[in-house]
Amino acid sequence: MTTQSAFDLQTYYSGTVPEKLAVARKLYTRHAVRLTASPLLKEELELLRHHSLALGGHMQSMELGRVCTHCATQDNGGCCSAYMAGNTDALLLLINIFLGIQVQCRNFEDENCCFLGERGCLFLVKPIFCLNYNCKNILDNAESLSLKNLYQLAATVLSQQTKVESLLLATISDHNRSNKQVKQPTRHNIP
Repeated sequence: MTTQSAFDLQTYYSGTVPEKLAVARKLYTRHAVRLTASPLLKEELELLRHHSLALGGHMQSMELGRVCTHCATQDNGGCCSAYMAGNTDALLLLINIFLGIQVQCRNFEDENCCFLGERGCLFLVKPIFCLNYNCKNILDNAESLSLKNLYQLAATVLSQQTKVESLLLATISDHNRSNKQVKQPTRHNIP
């Protein structure tokens, strides 16, 4: 028998991209008021935004958006393939929604990641694989100091992303548990 927690985790991390996006939107609708009222979560989200913007600025200075988008348009599709879109999960999508990103699938017409726009990835907070992987083209053409900074900034983002995701899971799980508790009827002794 599957527990509710295991079912929730499977729902958050499994399924097709449109299913994960639907779950993220449902979680946002159901929990946004409570989650945004949490001072700790607000603080951690803002810190994640700050670190992600720093990483994004560095990636932009390395012209990775242009490089990756160009590569994705080639015959082999590059790293940003439709398969890579599947590395997202409902919580990553939810985090981006909380950070004000208009998360939507660009299209499913081609072999590119549906979250890849004309100027690169649409996410502020990117999937772990996308931050941890640098192809040969990037490795061969980047200066060693730029790569070192990229790795450090990515590690900082991933660490903060893990904190935020843990907070989201705990808050959502606590809320789900408290809503499912059945109140026992009060017993009265009848004379």
